[in-house]
Formats: sequence, structure tokens, C-alpha cells
Amino acid sequence: MTIPRYLISFFVAASLGAAPSDNPDAALGAARHLEEAEGNYPAAIEAYKKFVAQYGKNRPLAAKALIRMAECHQKLGNAEARVVYERVLREYSDQKEAVSVARARVGGGETVRAKGDRAVWTGPKVDVFGRVSPDGRFITFIDWNNGSLMVHDVVENQDRVLTEAVRNFSQNAGYSAISSDGKDVVYVWSDENNRQAFRIAPLRGSGFLEPRQFFLANDGVRFIDSFDWSPDRKWIAAAMRRKDGTGQIALIAVADGSFQILKSMDWIVPERIFFSLDSKYIAYDLPATGASEQRDLYLLAIDGSRETPAVVHPAQEAVLGWSPDGTHLLFSSDRTGSVGLWALPVADGKPQGTPELLRSDIGSSILSLGLTASGSLYLYKSITSRDIKVGKIDLTAGRLLEPPSNFVQGFLPGSGNPSWSPDGKHLAYAACSGDCLAVRSVDTGQVRKLPRTLLYLKAPRWAPDGNSLLVAGRDAKGRDGIFQLGVQTGSVSPLVYNTHLGADPRWSPDASKIYYVNRPSAIVERDLASGAEREVIRHPRLWREVNLSPDGRHLAVQTGIDPASKTSSLLLVPIAGGEPRELVRLAEPDGWGPNGTTAWTPDSRAILKMKRTASGTELLLVSATGGPPRKIGIDSDRWIQGGVGGLDRGFSLSPDGRGIAFLTGKNAAEVWAIENFLPAIKSSH
Repeated sequence: MTIPRYLISFFVAASLGAAPSDNPDAALGAARHLEEAEGNYPAAIEAYKKFVAQYGKNRPLAAKALIRMAECHQKLGNAEARVVYERVLREYSDQKEAVSVARARVGGGETVRAKGDRAVWTGPKVDVFGRVSPDGRFITFIDWNNGSLMVHDVVENQDRVLTEAVRNFSQNAGYSAISSDGKDVVYVWSDENNRQAFRIAPLRGSGFLEPRQFFLANDGVRFIDSFDWSPDRKWIAAAMRRKDGTGQIALIAVADGSFQILKSMDWIVPERIFFSLDSKYIAYDLPATGASEQRDLYLLAIDGSRETPAVVHPAQEAVLGWSPDGTHLLFSSDRTGSVGLWALPVADGKPQGTPELLRSDIGSSILSLGLTASGSLYLYKSITSRDIKVGKIDLTAGRLLEPPSNFVQGFLPGSGNPSWSPDGKHLAYAACSGDCLAVRSVDTGQVRKLPRTLLYLKAPRWAPDGNSLLVAGRDAKGRDGIFQLGVQTGSVSPLVYNTHLGADPRWSPDASKIYYVNRPSAIVERDLASGAEREVIRHPRLWREVNLSPDGRHLAVQTGIDPASKTSSLLLVPIAGGEPRELVRLAEPDGWGPNGTTAWTPDSRAILKMKRTASGTELLLVSATGGPPRKIGIDSDRWIQGGVGGLDRGFSLSPDGRGIAFLTGKNAAEVWAIENFLPAIKSSH
């Protein structure tokens, strides 16, 4: 006999009301059944409300119930979801996992900010490469459309170009810093040969003003990662990565460009450097080891005579700057469970006592843009609600079969392209904006964060045996390559080192070979036993993604726009050799989606491919044997917030072709001014 759905919901709701008071797990499970098994979100919301009312003293479970309640509201399109997330931030700040989810969902927890803190700049132009002026009016940044250096006027909400615009990024600006008197800006400039130089230009004025170049790095310098301008305007302290894998902290004289190395190390370099008020010392942070998440703080005399560990702790610290009177080093730390603002008293380049907590929560993904003369700390904040959803799909009917489900447990911000395991039980994906790797159970939603063994990594791909992952990334010595990572241990084995890799290498079906893009124009097959390589295809407008069919016989290759015809193509390339065959050609303004928006069907007969149009995006099913593509219709307005654009941020088809995992949410960036924390220092000393 089949029991009607409404009776099942009634029985589950009744069991929740009758659950014994000493069994909160059973009560929460009953509520989850309403949500997950029945899809009865209104009944689940009421069940979660009753749970929190009855078991509110069990803070971990109560916080989890509130998160799930908010998820139900989201699925129904109710604005009440934000109210519930804000309640978690307000009342359950000690529950780290729930707070992480809630903060991501409400965009950084703006409603729970400290009094006086304020967002001063929000939008797609915000980046980490600039600094704030002493009066707080200007913030420098890079225009990523053409590589020029810009300045944002916070008061007028206007932008002004400081350097010439360059076509095709043959040259571009890099990190910048504003002088202590607010008159000039010093910045990195990369020329057409990728040589790194320092230039100075006036900050104020109108239009482009001719800069003065005072330092040109030698060919051995690969990147200048961060730097600071001394308050006396004499020196630039810079972190440099060399092509031989060495990291260095260097001092450059503004007057004549004379250069000296203060410290050499492995590839690791500081994320930020700040001069002391007397210009005699620099403060910086470094990882404890190459790929460690622990970062410690150091003080170094600019004559190189003394380096002093300032803050060494099994947590992640980052230098933020100095108090305006120069008596305290400011830094962030996650030692209490959330990222707080701390101050360390310093005199003559030495710590004087223990750090003091000034703010308990200033945001998790932050970098300092410096302090103003009045003592406002300006922070870049990365705000992401990007996460993974899973839904059942019918490719024959061309639609989703049910509302896709969110994963609430173990939310990790900055999720990247998901990849389904060969048995269909797990999803692997890059998270933490490429700094970590996660493996999630499709059935339970539980996530496991693998030990960090690489400085960064891109889209992971499962090995055919399901025991390891293939990733492109950078190791602890700064070498770019393709690596094999153990799923259980996170152990890393290099397969090939190459500085011109694309984003998405793939295994052959028997794992004896790998395929990768050797930029700018070739896809290469590498035999892992012999190390022998051969080019499968060379094309002048080759995309950076490899899409190998499950049977290992063909590649689906996306090309970039042909300037002459204004078209781009999807090609079918035989692995064994032979001429490519064009499957689909698109004319501008239509185009293909970015990396991670291509998937083969399990039978190797068709390709699921994202198409961009002037009005949005579409999902196409393209036959490998030819013929017009078929549009896969998805009720995006109902199921995917932001439309099919959720698929535009990467998707993966399950091994049986019946499930699809994709990214939803958005990435955003803001600049915040953190204020009114200096009185806390003064009152305690």
C-alpha cells in the first residue's frame, strides 16, 4: 500500500512533537526528513522552529537547525532567510561552522558590524593591489580591463586613471602604495618583456601625469608581490619572487634605485609589508612552512642587523599595519575561532608584552590596505556565498527532475569547479579561493578538508580508481605543475612541472596518461611511465581546458574568438590523430562559457556545453556525431538563484549521467573602514 505524501508529512511532524526531550538528534532528524525526503519546506520550517524552542540550550544543534531553517526559506524564495541567518550571527557567534555559512549567505555579516565600522567602497573594481591615502579619500587599484593604475575617490565615488592604458596587457600596473604626505603613489610596472620596475607618479591632479621610473629589476625577478613606502620617503621595501624559486625581501632607494637584499628564503614571501613610523623597521608575515596555513609575524631592521619574531602562534596571523603613534603593531589572528583585530606593543623593533584583542570578528577573507592618519584601518574583504548544489537531471527530457539541494554542512567559501567521483558518491572541489581542497559526501553533505600541500590549486579531477586527484597548481617551492593528490592523506606527487599550464588537466581512462594544455596553443599527451609527450592538437586560439571523452577517444576543444570572422567553435579532436571536426560555430555576441562548463555524457556520444548569449546563458547538448545542438531547459527562475548563471560558474555531470553538480552564489569585494579601536589601546596602557 502506498502512503500519500501528506500523511507521511503528518506522521513525521507528529513524531517531532512527540520526540522525547532527551533525544534531540531524533527530533532534528525528523525535521530534516520533512526537508530532504519530502521536500515539504513549510512543514520543515515549523519543525525547526519547534526544535530551537525545545532544544535551544544545545547550541551546536540549535545553530544547525537555524541554518537549515534559513535554507528552507531560501528554497521557497522567502526574504525571511536573511533574518534567520542574521540571528545565527547575532546569537550563535561561538558556533564557527554555522557562523561561516550564515556570514557567506548574508554577504559578510554587514548587519552585525561594530559601531562606526563602514563599507566605503563596493563593486567589481575593488582589488587587493592598492593602498588608502592618509586622509582616507583615495584608494589605488588596477583596471583589469587594460592593466592601468587607477585611483578611486571615496568622497566623489569617481575613478581616475594614473597611467596609460595598454592594449592586450602587453604592459600593466601592479601593487601600489601612497606616500605618507599623500602627494605621490609608487607602483610596480611590468613592461612588454615582463620586466618589473618601480615608478612614481603624482596622486592628485587631473588626467595622466608622466611618472618617474627609478628601479628596473633584473631578468631573474618573476613577480613583485607586495611592498611599502617608508614614512620618510627614502625607501621601498618589497617582496620578490625569483624565477629560480627564491623569495626575497629587498630594500630599494627611492633617490637612485640602489638595491639590497634584506632576507632570502624559499618561494614563500610576505603577503603584506609595513614600515614602522620611524622608518627603521619593517613588519611582515610569513608561513611557518611552505604550504602551511600558520602564518607568523616578524620585525626586521632595514640595515639587516636584526630580525625578531614578533608573533609566533599555531594560528593564522597577518600584519595589518602600525598604530598612528607607532607604539603598536596591528595584526589579524584566528586564534580564538574567528578572525580578530589584535595589537602588540613594540619599541625599538622588539615586542613589549603580549598581544591584546581589540575586535573579536573583522571578517575572514581580508587584507590590509593601510591606516589613515586618524587611525582608521582600511580592509579589503572578499565576500562569497558561492557553494555547490546537486540536482537530478534527465538529459533526454532536457530538464531538472526536482529542486536542486544545497549543502549546508561544512561550508567552505570560494568553491571552485566540482568534480564527481567515479562511484558517484563524492564531489571534489577547490575551495578557500584555491587555497584548499575539499571532498564532500553527496549523500550526507559532510565535507572533509584535505591537508594543505600546495600553495594553490585549480579544478581537481578524480583518478579512475577513485583514490587520488589530478590538479594543476603550485608547490611549496613555487614550481607550477600538475600534481597527483591522495584523497585520504593529501599526499602530493609531481607529474610534470611547467609554467605554461592550462587550468584543467585530465586522466586517460586507464590512468596511464594525462592530457594538459601547454599554453598558448597546444594540448599535450604525457605518458606517465616513460615521460614521453606528444602534441594532440595545436591551434592558435586554443582554450585552457581539456575535455576528454569517457572512452578516451576524443577531445572536445573550445576555441577563442577569431578576430576576422568574429566566431568561435567547439571542435571534436581524435586522440589517435587526424583532422579536427567542427561541431558548433558561434558568432558574436554569442560565445562559450569559461573553464569548467563542458561535460561529456557517460556514453561519449554527446557533450554538455555552456553557451553565453547577449541575454544570458544556455546549456546545450551537442551530439559528437553532428547535427544541431539541443537546448537543455532548466527552470532557472525557480531553482537557480541568478538564473542558469549558476552553471556558468562550473558544473559536473555524475558518472551515470543522472545528476548534475554546479556552483551557485556570487563573489564580491568591499573596502571597509574599521574605526574606534584605538581608544581600546590607550585605555589599557
